[in-house]
Amino acid sequence: MNDKDKKYITDAKKLACYIKNYYEEKFPGKNISPIKLQKSLYFCYAYWGGYVKKSHENGSEIPAINKSMYLFKNKIEAWVYGPVIPDVYKEQNLEEYNDKDIFKNNEDVEEYIKSVLDEILPVSDFKLVEVSHEDNCWKNNFDPESEYHNKVIKGDDIINEYAKLY
Repeated sequence: MNDKDKKYITDAKKLACYIKNYYEEKFPGKNISPIKLQKSLYFCYAYWGGYVKKSHENGSEIPAINKSMYLFKNKIEAWVYGPVIPDVYKEQNLEEYNDKDIFKNNEDVEEYIKSVLDEILPVSDFKLVEVSHEDNCWKNNFDPESEYHNKVIKGDDIINEYAKLY
């Protein structure tokens, strides 16, 4: 399936703003670090996609989910500290992407994302980096010899890897 045929639930910048605000609610007076924000986006994408994909496989114990497995369209690249969404990394002001209706008609997606975030946000930045470095989809696309470390990780590769976890 090519990108123009895929349906996406939201945009990574909107989701990043949502995650940033959720973090600040959970940890008042603290700001989310760029690393934690990037890993949160990546793991939300990976776990959601894997969960939905697995729900459609024969014999799955997960009831079929009638939602897109693609949380966002923005590309994910293999950087030194793990998977990164460049559109978010380059953004100076995420607040302009604050969308109160980000999960309108997708409340089940929001609940799932919150459950992932509740597991991720308390974890240290570099533990999250370490965990993301274990993923084959990152290992297969990261070239330590590359000058730029910006090879795209295919969303389907991430989703397929995480579907195996369920």
